[in-house]
Amino acid sequence: MAVCPLLRLRAFVAPDLLRFATLLATAAFLLDWVTKSWALERLEHTAVPLGALMLGVERNDALAFSAGAGQMSPALVVALRLTAIAAVLLLAWHGGTRNRRYAAGFALLFAGGAGNVADMIFRGGAVVDFIHAGPIELRGEVVHAGIVFNAADLAILLALGLLAPLIHEWSVGGQRRLAAWESRWLRSIRGGG
Repeated sequence: MAVCPLLRLRAFVAPDLLRFATLLATAAFLLDWVTKSWALERLEHTAVPLGALMLGVERNDALAFSAGAGQMSPALVVALRLTAIAAVLLLAWHGGTRNRRYAAGFALLFAGGAGNVADMIFRGGAVVDFIHAGPIELRGEVVHAGIVFNAADLAILLALGLLAPLIHEWSVGGQRRLAAWESRWLRSIRGGG
């Protein structure tokens, strides 16, 4: 009798971490969806100052920070975003089962990515951004005209902070493997020549 893949996943991942990550991802996704829905209803044609921030709807039909705007089709952008989400799930499979911190990081990263993909699919082919920050000045000089983001972007930023030790660990491990390979390669060249 074949075992359902979800049952194998549940046996592999500690049930409490899987439950925690699922609830956190669901909450973050819903918070993003609700805040964007509110922004579309209340801020579509207006801008509201909020301290150092400004609230007003802008749409991004490209990648993060409008990278590739006007150069990629919406289908390609969605495909790239879905590929990134698949990569997050794969990385979570390898590193998200260690503790709650990493489970939370991967859950927020997944939720943020899913929230922005949901916009592209269900909200007219563009991500809804509505929180404006900036311009940013450094010593009296404007260094950035400002950024526009949403709750999904905040979830992704928080996730990267939570996952920073794991990212560092993986990068150091990658550097060690590369150095070992390079050393073997150089020895083989010297020994063969």
